[in-house]
Amino acid sequence: EKEAFDLKRYEQTFSEANTNFFFTVKDDSGATLLSNFDNQDYGTLKTYSYDADSYNNSDYSFDSSGPTVSISPIPVDEYDELDGKSYVVNCYVKDPITAPDEYMEPYKTQQALYAARYLLIAATVASAVLALAVFIFLLCSSGRKKGRDDIIVSGLNRLPFDLYLAGAVILAIPVSHVVLSFGDFTRSAWSALGVIAVLVTLGLMALAVCLSFAARVKAGRWWQNTILYRVLNLIYRAARAVLNAVRKIFGNLPLLWKAILIFLAYLILNFIFVLMLLGAFWGAGLLLGLLFNLAVLTGLCMLMLQLNVVKRAGQRIAAGDFEPKIDTARLRWDIKTHAETLNNIRSGMAQAVEERMKSERLKTELITNVSHDIKTPLTSIVNYVDLLKKETIDNDTVNGYIDVLDRQSSRLKKLTEDLLEASKASTGNVSLNLTRTDIIELLNQSVGEYAERFADNELELVMNASMGELFIAADGRLLWRVFDNLFNNVCKYSQPDTRVYLAVSLVGNTAEITLKNISRYPLNVTPDELLERFVQGDSARATQGSGLGLSIAKSLTELQKGTFTLSVDGDLFKVIICLEPWSGASS
Repeated sequence: EKEAFDLKRYEQTFSEANTNFFFTVKDDSGATLLSNFDNQDYGTLKTYSYDADSYNNSDYSFDSSGPTVSISPIPVDEYDELDGKSYVVNCYVKDPITAPDEYMEPYKTQQALYAARYLLIAATVASAVLALAVFIFLLCSSGRKKGRDDIIVSGLNRLPFDLYLAGAVILAIPVSHVVLSFGDFTRSAWSALGVIAVLVTLGLMALAVCLSFAARVKAGRWWQNTILYRVLNLIYRAARAVLNAVRKIFGNLPLLWKAILIFLAYLILNFIFVLMLLGAFWGAGLLLGLLFNLAVLTGLCMLMLQLNVVKRAGQRIAAGDFEPKIDTARLRWDIKTHAETLNNIRSGMAQAVEERMKSERLKTELITNVSHDIKTPLTSIVNYVDLLKKETIDNDTVNGYIDVLDRQSSRLKKLTEDLLEASKASTGNVSLNLTRTDIIELLNQSVGEYAERFADNELELVMNASMGELFIAADGRLLWRVFDNLFNNVCKYSQPDTRVYLAVSLVGNTAEITLKNISRYPLNVTPDELLERFVQGDSARATQGSGLGLSIAKSLTELQKGTFTLSVDGDLFKVIICLEPWSGASS
């Protein structure tokens, strides 16, 4: 009776007037066990196979784009009868759809949409273009208000952006859950409308986030208005403060203690790597130890290279090269500080040398200009004094005045000439012609010229020249001026009744001329001061000298590639002149 009732319900549910779904159930022999299919027209066919050997007494269901068909579990006492059997289920969906079942409403919707497919495509494209244009417009106008040129960030946009974004995501999660709860929204118009409403809400929330981000970007510094930035900035400031404190403490330590601390840290790290090698992490310990020691070696090499840069810079400074500065951009730690100190020294020395050269140049120009300006009127004075001396004047007083004028004008003329010569000699503005010159012969001539003056000053000249001749590369005219100044200086400042020693010798490859005499006045100045201009050995300036003789002699000697050395030992005055011997070529 129960089976007859189920069959009637089955026939009523799956009759052709009530459903668009048909099926056939066949066993493994092909015999039809159950079916409502009578060769009707169908549009869809799907086939399912079931093996009784693998049947686990649970529900099997299939869906053929229509109502779900379930096969109920078989009672346990009937399960054994299915051993070794298999079944095939064919599912059909009628075409066209005519029965008023669950297929009818989706079918009508599909037919209507298919009929308007071209209109829908055009509307979709137009809507997408319009939506994109509106989206761009909203991005451009975000943060702007009528009548104002600046960007206004107000309301929720003042919140930190990551907090704003997190709030939007938190709100989107339950809204998205609503979409998922509708299931298959194509089976109900109300479900579809609900899903659309939820999707519109999510879109508006995403649009609000985009517009807020656009306004913040246009206002500038949007990244700073985030909680993440504030946390990271706080961590960065704290780490920087700690690092600055450590750096300050470490920087104030002496260099020796810095080296000791660095070496201790190196030993501790290597000890840790050794412990790792002895333990379970020997592979990592070996790799880290090799990488660490390779990095230390690289650092030491870079340190040596930096020290070499500073060393070469110091050598250039010692050689008088003040132009190129040390590039400290790639230097580190105390080496950079030392390099900057060298740069400061270089700049100071270069400035001092520049000021000294400028002062010397101005002094030389002043002497030259003044000497030229004095020379013309002085020549007139000398000439007129000479004319006065030729006149017959009976007044002895006037004749005395004329003698004073003659003597002082001559002295002034000599001083002017010495000034010009000193200026030319110090600046190298002298024509130089180095030729083969016999220094012995030139000295004999000079001594002969001064023999009478030596005798008048009660001086005995002792000349020691073992060789008969000695040829040097010199300009005879300038070398004569050097000896003339020296012998003139000897006659003025030597103690009477003393000997003057003059010696010529060949020391190595250099011709050496030595002149020694005893000073008449106490030599209370240094040799360097005596070589300066306008400095006399007689501090009372009782003699007629200008104080330029030695300076001129030194400058002229150096112009001929020689050296001029002066020394003082008590009252002993000593000059040593070294000149290059003749090599067979003239300069």
